[in-house]
Amino acid sequence: MKSAPRALPSKSSHALPIGFGMLLALIVVVTVLGVMVANMEEVIQASAAARSTLLLNVALGVLGLLAGGFIAVLVTRQVMRTENALELEKELAQVTLHSIGDGVITTDADGRVEYLNPIAERYTEWSTDEARGRPLGEIYRVIDERTGKAIEPLGQVGGVDSREEMEAASMRLVSRSGRECPIRFSCAPISARSGKPLGMIVVFHDISQIRAMAQQLIWQASHDALTGLVNRREFERRLTELIETARGKGREHALMFMDLDNFKAVNDTCGHSAGDELLRQLTAVMLTRMRGSDTLARLGGDEFGALLESCPPDQALRIAHAKRETVREFRFVWENTTFSVGVSIGLVPINADSGNLNQVLGFADACCYEAKNKGRDRVQVHRPQESDLAGKHSELQLVSQINRAFELGQFRLYRQRIVPLAANASQQPYYEVLVRMLDRSGALVPPTGFMPAAERYNLLTSIERWVISSLVEFLHRQWQAGAIPHQPGPDGTRGYYAVNLSGASINDKSFPEFLRNLLTRYELPHGLLCFEITETTAISNLNKAAELMHELKGMGYRFALDDFGTGMSSFAYLKYLPVDYLKIAGMFVKDMADDAMDYAIVDAINRISHILGMQTVAESVEDAQTLERVTALKVDFAQGYYIAEPEALVAGEGAERALMPA
Repeated sequence: MKSAPRALPSKSSHALPIGFGMLLALIVVVTVLGVMVANMEEVIQASAAARSTLLLNVALGVLGLLAGGFIAVLVTRQVMRTENALELEKELAQVTLHSIGDGVITTDADGRVEYLNPIAERYTEWSTDEARGRPLGEIYRVIDERTGKAIEPLGQVGGVDSREEMEAASMRLVSRSGRECPIRFSCAPISARSGKPLGMIVVFHDISQIRAMAQQLIWQASHDALTGLVNRREFERRLTELIETARGKGREHALMFMDLDNFKAVNDTCGHSAGDELLRQLTAVMLTRMRGSDTLARLGGDEFGALLESCPPDQALRIAHAKRETVREFRFVWENTTFSVGVSIGLVPINADSGNLNQVLGFADACCYEAKNKGRDRVQVHRPQESDLAGKHSELQLVSQINRAFELGQFRLYRQRIVPLAANASQQPYYEVLVRMLDRSGALVPPTGFMPAAERYNLLTSIERWVISSLVEFLHRQWQAGAIPHQPGPDGTRGYYAVNLSGASINDKSFPEFLRNLLTRYELPHGLLCFEITETTAISNLNKAAELMHELKGMGYRFALDDFGTGMSSFAYLKYLPVDYLKIAGMFVKDMADDAMDYAIVDAINRISHILGMQTVAESVEDAQTLERVTALKVDFAQGYYIAEPEALVAGEGAERALMPA
């Protein structure tokens, strides 16, 4: 609100003090002349000596009168200046109160309103003229929105001004017409210099916009931006609560893990816009079959989760089948093309014996995977007793297969290309080395199929040493054949091959010696090997990891910290680990195009890594949109199925020559 310009002091306001000063000066002059005339005859008749004394007295008297008049003029001018200054201060105070965005109300010593600024007038719907002289509580009505009880501002002035406590409370201002507005307010007494109370001042601020923004941020942190469903973090929080109620109160719940079938066909055929629209429409369809107490969430990509609260297993199974039928009957039309999709569902009952969050999610994921293996578009139920027996038997079979693979040479090395992004085009690409195992039928088993059993039965170090030995032998042959560049690239390297290390190898005291012996046996150029350690492993074995890293760095090896962000720890420990590359966990990267929180996390990790002198790798880059995002953030490298799928390290003698980075 614009205030009227301050009026300049008028001439009439100064006329009285100026006229008084001139009148005083005139009186002084007349008085001086009168004194001189009155004493002139006496001066003439007096003797010479008396005349001198008399003239001196007259002169002193005249000077005294002149001085008094001069002082009177100075005092008058000072009074005038003081009045002008006070008037200016008053006008400035009025302009300030009219201009600020807070409401201001002042009262007299009896608590009756004296003044409201324009903001206070607008919110209370009382003008200053109407409110003047009325009790403050009549004009300024405040209630506690939690209890609905009135709050008396005058009661707040009796003790210490508790501004912070009063601002933190949930207050609502009730206007003259009954309209309510959330506010923060503070009040303080107004006292004279003598300490005498003169009244009180109340200042309040409308917090409607602040609350709306806070609620929006809270919603964004717990919901998926594309579908509006609960996101993975909020889903896991609610799942944790259900697990606790099942354990503490004996309640039964259920978890559904759903993975869409044929979704990739829509994305590949029509693009990501079509895929996004399909997810939005399918969300609306699935919500129609949800109970009021249930939670539907988008967990990432084309994966959904549902929490069925207070739902016994039989009822949960019926709901799961109904959900599957609903999705199967749905038809998606895009640019005159009709698509149908299905859903594979893993169903896990939640009871007192279900285990923790990670175990329940693991069971659900495994059941969903099993449903896909059995032909897709079906429901697979987790049955703990059957799973335990089958799991034990399966693990023992895997251990036998692992030992057999050592004996018959049935491990195979694969690699996945990791490429430099546009801003780092001069960087050489490098590869992550992966291991596969042949089963009895000759089919390839991925690491997730046998590594957990190998870890449980202490076979990890043996597998990792086999991987390193086989890789070094292969690189040695490449070097001898001239397939590895003799001159480093623009970044001073020939590229790298990265091998994963487990906590078992980190804690193996003989591991550095094993590497020394290997390099003595096989000649290799400096810096071809890089070791990857997961963040969780590094934190769990921090001292040992730091010790091993420093020792191997001295031998020319590089290090990458894998799956960074999953350990939920701070960046502080990075200062103690000589890491060259930091690989941002795929759980943040894969959904960053749609999830503002994931995008912010990737951005923060990338910035801090660069400050610490580390290069970054974005894992799980599965589409062009994600690649675009990580490139824009100036991430150094990208890895994922959109970049390159894993390929056999040795595909035949003819292919070996082209396996090193060019």
